[in-house]
Amino acid sequence: MNVKDLKKFEQNIGYSFKDIEHLKIALTHKSYIDEDPTSQTNQRYEFIGDTILDFDLSIFLFNNYPNLDEGSLTKIRSGAVDQNALVELGKKIEIGDYLLLSKAEDSTGGRDKSSIIEDAVEALIAAIYFDGGLKEVNNFVSKYIYPLIENLSKNPGEKDYKTRLQEHFAKKGKKVNYETLSKGPDHNKEFEATVFLENKAIGKGTGKSKKNAEQMAAKNAFSDITE
Repeated sequence: MNVKDLKKFEQNIGYSFKDIEHLKIALTHKSYIDEDPTSQTNQRYEFIGDTILDFDLSIFLFNNYPNLDEGSLTKIRSGAVDQNALVELGKKIEIGDYLLLSKAEDSTGGRDKSSIIEDAVEALIAAIYFDGGLKEVNNFVSKYIYPLIENLSKNPGEKDYKTRLQEHFAKKGKKVNYETLSKGPDHNKEFEATVFLENKAIGKGTGKSKKNAEQMAAKNAFSDITE
């Protein structure tokens, strides 16, 4: 990836890096080691980015929603940073187009995989933190994530997609079940879930946890039946 490509991505996110190396790391998926064994991947950045994002949102929610209790604040924060929200953000800034992937991962649609996009967005937040500090992270988060919070705050206890899907079919006397598989090392597993209705697959999803993968599968199934 050349500097020109990275400058275009900087325009997408509205931030110019002082040290472009931070951005390169954030965009380097673990599979890219197959192409360049000396590469530093975004896995450690992802770990930091997840923590910083939670911190930023926690401070924002604490200061702006003084009448909500801990449980409601936690539900709002979880909704604002769940896989679906981060994947939508990633697609909005077109992060998939700029990722460094192995040829094998790229050929199997890696640029569009929810788990890879989610990880890259978290890594990007870490890169912005390392380069510009919390203030720049806050500028980024306030632009792309804060707008979600107003809607989430209106009903912080809204039922999740698994519950909504289950209740939808329960009314018809039917039941759904899930089959979830995992792959990868213990410290970096990826889960793939399939939701079945009477032995027929009606939705699939991926995630960094079994819960996230099943939620994504339920969301995709629910979207299909409500279109």
